[in-house]
Amino acid sequence: MVRTIISLQWNNSNTMTAADNSKTTTPTVTRRGLLGACAVGLSATAAGCSGATPFVGKRTEFDRTFDGNTGRITVETDSGDVNVSRTDADEIQLHGIKEAASVFADIEDITVEATRDGDHLRITGDSGESSFLGLGNKSISLDAGVPEGVAVERVSAANGDTTATDVAGNMTIESTNGAVKARNVDGHVSLASTNGDASARNVAGLDGAETTNGDVDVAIPAVEGEVSVASTNGAITAALAPDLDATVVASTRNGTITTNRLPLDAVGSGSNTVRGTLGDGTHDLSVETINGDIVLDRLR
Repeated sequence: MVRTIISLQWNNSNTMTAADNSKTTTPTVTRRGLLGACAVGLSATAAGCSGATPFVGKRTEFDRTFDGNTGRITVETDSGDVNVSRTDADEIQLHGIKEAASVFADIEDITVEATRDGDHLRITGDSGESSFLGLGNKSISLDAGVPEGVAVERVSAANGDTTATDVAGNMTIESTNGAVKARNVDGHVSLASTNGDASARNVAGLDGAETTNGDVDVAIPAVEGEVSVASTNGAITAALAPDLDATVVASTRNGTITTNRLPLDAVGSGSNTVRGTLGDGTHDLSVETINGDIVLDRLR
């Protein structure tokens, strides 16, 4: 198996860098510039009173394309949002935004790397944020357009929202600090976040949806094996297909459970757990939260 690394950086020896043909807004730091920055700070304070939110820092945008003759794709970054959606183009189109909250931060060490392993293309953004306190507050957001025929395998961010829209593939959509969302996906999806909401609508199937602090809102047309829909601090809304083949158990410790038009019954004297069988009950579907309400409805 051949593994190819495609570097998207340039250096001073005339090799290609991501900064080439980019749109950059980076102020030159001079004495006058510093005075201007102070003025901007005062203006920003005043703007805060009026509701405006001016951007102060550094920002660079860039575009890249990749061969559309790719079987699978992963798009990930350590800090920033990631969005993957369908494009009508024949090639994979990548738009990126590098940002730093401070005008003194160095954004040259914010990088993007593309690697190929067989038919799998992996695009990785690295903010270069090595400071323990993260004083530079740097990020790199990625927006990838994927042609028809390329399966999305993974959409991931450590600090940022992740979204997959109008694409195909059995995929994982994940974030540590951010919302995760799937819309119009021809495939089974797995959603995971620590601090953020999880949402899936119009997908072929659900392999799981979990968050620690956030709400979960999912449509479940099909499941395979054991599937968990869970939150620790958040409400859960799940729409179950009428022909779903699963044994369903839903429970909450601090909240109520509402079932609409589904053959699910309360377990015991309280209303904190319901159980029921859909179809033959072949697969297992667990819906659980600690602090929050649960609504189980019939998928239309």
